[in-house]
Amino acid sequence: MSKVFRRSSKVITSLLAASLAFGTVGYATTDSNNGNVNGKSSYSQDQKIVARVNAEKAIEHVRYLSEEIGTRPGGLEGEKKAADYIAKTLQGYGYDVEYQYFPVGDQYIANVAFNDGTFWEMVAAPNGKVSDEAVKGEVVFVEGNDYSQVNGKIAVMARASTTAGYRTQVNEAVAAGAKGVILQSLVGGRGNLGQTFNPSLTTSVDVPVYGASYIHGEWLKEQLAKGPVEVSLTSTQYSNLQSVNVIATKKAKTKSEDTKEVILGAHHDSVVGAPGANDNASGVGLMLELARVYQGYNTDKDLKFIAFGSEERGLLGSRYYVDQLTQAQRDQIEAVFVPDMVATSYDKAKNLYAMTPDGSTNIVTESTVSAGARLGNSDILPGTFGSSDHVPFHNAGIPAALFIWMGVDSWSPLVYHIEKVYHTPQDTIADNVSVERMQSALDIIGSGLFDTVRKQTPALDKNK
Repeated sequence: MSKVFRRSSKVITSLLAASLAFGTVGYATTDSNNGNVNGKSSYSQDQKIVARVNAEKAIEHVRYLSEEIGTRPGGLEGEKKAADYIAKTLQGYGYDVEYQYFPVGDQYIANVAFNDGTFWEMVAAPNGKVSDEAVKGEVVFVEGNDYSQVNGKIAVMARASTTAGYRTQVNEAVAAGAKGVILQSLVGGRGNLGQTFNPSLTTSVDVPVYGASYIHGEWLKEQLAKGPVEVSLTSTQYSNLQSVNVIATKKAKTKSEDTKEVILGAHHDSVVGAPGANDNASGVGLMLELARVYQGYNTDKDLKFIAFGSEERGLLGSRYYVDQLTQAQRDQIEAVFVPDMVATSYDKAKNLYAMTPDGSTNIVTESTVSAGARLGNSDILPGTFGSSDHVPFHNAGIPAALFIWMGVDSWSPLVYHIEKVYHTPQDTIADNVSVERMQSALDIIGSGLFDTVRKQTPALDKNK
């Protein structure tokens, strides 16, 4: 998900309103008139999905993307490998697949290598030294403004809370003779661990300056407590980059001029330094698992599975996709389902929300909340939130919604919870993925999506 914690207070207030409006509603039911018997939907269309979707299969895709490939910054090699994996998987299911390329801006990537062969990915400041010529040195952690030990070494320090403050830190460290500077991100105001960030310097310096995540700094402290630590710093400027959307299509069983289209889309990139298991390999894993199940079913609407590129760089892939559509093509799209961060194990993210940017309901939110009711699954709630690939579709007048696990504390001051390790090196399967949460998301989103594509009307006719 792109920059969730930079949302305005208006968005947070809207989310609180949604929580207060819907948080006390129990969607679980045992009323057979609503199609729920002993906690299981008696509607055959639901059973076609829940009987077949498998969270473990979805998480195998998460594992490949986050562990075999790793970080996937938009436009770089990791993202391209992810796109190829997704395309081959969808082709293996029998779908027609195409790539849609689009330009993205430059990336400055830093590598911090250790003597044991491990390395960490960070962001390099453009106005620092950006070079594949290694700068090697011993690490020293700077406490406060004491730069007495940094001469000839690589200075690591907790970044100041303001841009002006950390620029001063860099200048003081360089003036004291530091061979390189690594700035440790701060913990977020809502308790989230700070992500790798891009240091913004107004004055050029002839040493590498890197932005690290909070946990990178803590890991370095742990190593320094055991003895001296040496690292090797290199960095690369990547220019004229291209990112890519992967688009798979399943045509309707019968086709006419009025045939509608439904999209299930999830971004496949990650931020720099993060393996992105939950954000958003989980959304891709859910999408691929539903594509596997849907391959054997006829639908009355065209169905597209889209892996969007460069969401983390400003929703670039979904914006590009929508911008290329004619008005007639936009009018044909009936619904867009966007799973983003759908498997976190974070205990305070208690509900799966179906979010729209303005809090309005539409066919996407209604179909999934109804699916939750039929399934006796009280996880799903409607809500208000932007910051993902549903936004460009919504802005174009196309019904769309984001699906994300979140928690909201409705007392004052308002606190809303997305996992602490969001956008950090700890966004891994081991630290941040739940099989149970993935299964719940598969059941709800899969059933809501299937009910949308299987019929031309929203009516739920039992046992059809």
